[in-house]
Amino acid sequence: MSKDQQALELQAAGVTGPGEPWWESFFPDDLPTDWQLEYYTHYHSRLLLPASVWSAQDEGPFGPWAEAVPAKLQLTLEWPRDLPPEAGAAALARIENELGDTLHGVALGVMGAEDAAAVEAALKGGNVKTALLAGPAEAHKLPGTREALWYPGQDGAGLWQIEPETGLDPMGWRALVEALIAAGGQGPTPVFLRARPDRLSEFRTIAQLLGVG
Repeated sequence: MSKDQQALELQAAGVTGPGEPWWESFFPDDLPTDWQLEYYTHYHSRLLLPASVWSAQDEGPFGPWAEAVPAKLQLTLEWPRDLPPEAGAAALARIENELGDTLHGVALGVMGAEDAAAVEAALKGGNVKTALLAGPAEAHKLPGTREALWYPGQDGAGLWQIEPETGLDPMGWRALVEALIAAGGQGPTPVFLRARPDRLSEFRTIAQLLGVG
């Protein structure tokens, strides 16, 4: 590792999934939906929002963004290939107006260079302040996962979005963390897991034991 290269630090974070059993089962049965993000923030401070959650023209599944999102929760927005650039930029501008600095950035999904350039142009044309954080995404095959996407950033940095296999045991988590280490990257690297939010602690514990958490 060069003098300028930062040591890899894998940071476990969640992916929101309104209506999905793995998301809904994390919360108390009597908890209103518009309180879910507040409850989540008691345990974790970062969250990835799929486009289905943030890009609709009407109110999101958690109610008004300014009321639903705690100030200390950092949001990354996933931007898939099938989201029209102008519509996505308009939706992002509306959320940005309500949330401001709570938005950490945009992660582009799997798409070609022309599609990525169109998104970037739409963001600039729409006077959107939220930065393109990483991407376009690249699919990887990793042990213990149903899907693994790497979103490359600048200077070797980036982030992961991973759907782990159901019922992954400690050895399975270890194999996954070791594969992420082998895949490279540097510095603080968010790993957004599409799983029950309480399973993030399992990943975090293994990462810490292996010196990358």
